[in-house]
Amino acid sequence: MQIKNRKLKVNNKGITLIALVITIIVLLILAGVAIATLTGDNGVLTKAAKAKQETEKANEDEMRKLTMLEATANIENTKYTDSNGDIVTIPAGFAVSQIEGENTVENGLVIIDDKGNEFIWIPVPIAVAESEEQGTTNKAMAVNLGTVENPQYRGLLYDFNDTGSTVISGCTTTTNEYREPDIVSDYDNNTTYNNGLFTKDSLQSDYNDMIKSVNINHGFYVSRYEMSLDTNKNAQSKKNAISADASQSDTNRWYGLYEKAKTYNKDSVVSGMIWGSQYDAMMNWLQKDSNVNVNSETPITGTARNEDTERRTGYVETDKIKNVYDLLGNSREWILEAIYSSSRVLRGGSYYTSYSPASRNYDHPDDINSYASSRLTLYIK
Repeated sequence: MQIKNRKLKVNNKGITLIALVITIIVLLILAGVAIATLTGDNGVLTKAAKAKQETEKANEDEMRKLTMLEATANIENTKYTDSNGDIVTIPAGFAVSQIEGENTVENGLVIIDDKGNEFIWIPVPIAVAESEEQGTTNKAMAVNLGTVENPQYRGLLYDFNDTGSTVISGCTTTTNEYREPDIVSDYDNNTTYNNGLFTKDSLQSDYNDMIKSVNINHGFYVSRYEMSLDTNKNAQSKKNAISADASQSDTNRWYGLYEKAKTYNKDSVVSGMIWGSQYDAMMNWLQKDSNVNVNSETPITGTARNEDTERRTGYVETDKIKNVYDLLGNSREWILEAIYSSSRVLRGGSYYTSYSPASRNYDHPDDINSYASSRLTLYIK
């Protein structure tokens, strides 16, 4: 009897172990199903995250529409004071973005017009320096080689390093290397390219007017995105638009981009292709933030893009520094800065080449390529 009982006990232990193993297997299967239900492409958590993103996007779209309506109602220039006490002139026909993170100068103040074009305020505390040496200290945009009554401004252009910038020596007096405003005679004197678009004198006049405005208003606006063209082939600054480039027949190389930049039409501002000193003013402002190194191919607050997605503006969300998009990727940007008698300057990176936002390159303005676009700039009338 005792032997039988012992056998029975052994058998009972065997049944319990099998049941435990089966239970564990079932629990693992159920856990796997539960995890897949929660985290898969169609999982509950994934769907919840997508729903949150869609809700946030819908809220942002609604806020932009409200801002556009407000812009329509603004019929004169106004003064705006942000939460940090910074004061900015908002031109007629624009309104400050109502989206959080876009309404302070420190983060990159965004204004929107009644058609949804977006621009960023670039503060310039001091517009005109007495010398190149003083510019290195106060980060001014120009020096005056004329008189108070008849100013002849020359652009202060900067070399950038990992911690700051210095004025390129001789940039305000040279007639050959980096300089503005000036023509590049090998091409600008040829009517095949420059068919009445500008002269050396008209460039100087335009530059004088821009610096005067920056001096009065302590800043200017740049397009939040690289320049694209609307259905009427006029310049615009909109997200997910295909950037205008120098391979398109309707932008006709550098000259076409220069001409198109003037077609953005608002009575309260003057539009144009960005000057080198304006681009450098933007870089100096960005570099004031200790988290930003505009000399790096991967600034902390932005990530270079390596994809060609039809070169759509603002398409890669990480290609953004202080609310300004496309500085690291998408397209290189033609500017008005001249070098030698044959070239204009290109800035920033592109979708296939990692350059820092502050990087400089140059090419002949008759070059036809698809990697080069430009950026709009606005100054207040």
